Amino acid sequence: MRVLSSLAAIPRVLAMMFCLFGAQALASYATVLDGTVLLSADNTSRYLVAGGARFFIPSTQWSLYSSANLVVMSQSSIDAITQIPRDGTLAREKGQIAIYVFVGGMPWWIPNPTELDFWDDWKTINEIPSYWEAPFQDYSIQQVLLRERTGTQIYIWTTGLKIPITNASDLAYYGGESNVKTVPLGTLANHSDSEPYCGAILRERSSSTSYYLGYSAGLMRRYATTSAPHAVVPDGALSSFPVTTSGPYCIQ
Repeated sequence: MRVLSSLAAIPRVLAMMFCLFGAQALASYATVLDGTVLLSADNTSRYLVAGGARFFIPSTQWSLYSSANLVVMSQSSIDAITQIPRDGTLAREKGQIAIYVFVGGMPWWIPNPTELDFWDDWKTINEIPSYWEAPFQDYSIQQVLLRERTGTQIYIWTTGLKIPITNASDLAYYGGESNVKTVPLGTLANHSDSEPYCGAILRERSSSTSYYLGYSAGLMRRYATTSAPHAVVPDGALSSFPVTTSGPYCIQ
């Protein structure tokens, strides 16, 4: 992204942050240490801090964190803490084996010891509560430039789509080389790039029309909508999805 010298450009920068990462871009990291449990002063809710972010702890799992340092805060102060951990945060769900590294607002599975070594296996691996995935299903935060470790191909990842960046114009639009984040080797290869998440609203760069993506007659199709897009994708990225004039649907 270009360096803007004028203070008048600040709203423009904030708007781009919101577009790329959603409301969580404006949330703050916790000021307490990772591993701390936050107790709401307004109700009984508890949250684990990991990577500076808050993870809701179901009441059935409170006992698993009984030895953690407990800090009482107002619910409004807790709500102001981001749900998206810092890049490089390592975590696994309590009682599970799979380890993830958070990069670009998303968890990426670390598939083998070689990759874990690269992601600094001496670091603390945060043991987070169950049902932690919900905040990462917010379509508005899933737009980030990625490339696999040791790879050369850059992708824009958004709402489940992995779209290759094939020209300098698209790369510049999404923030340039300096905004490309590295994910574990093998993670992007395991993700299909054929369809976005059902219910995503997308717009191609040069188009003013946003489309709702859903299923009709067994195929994913796009339906023109006046709703704001969750993300903007490179030109041509939606061409494989037939246009329908009757609203497609998603199975809830």
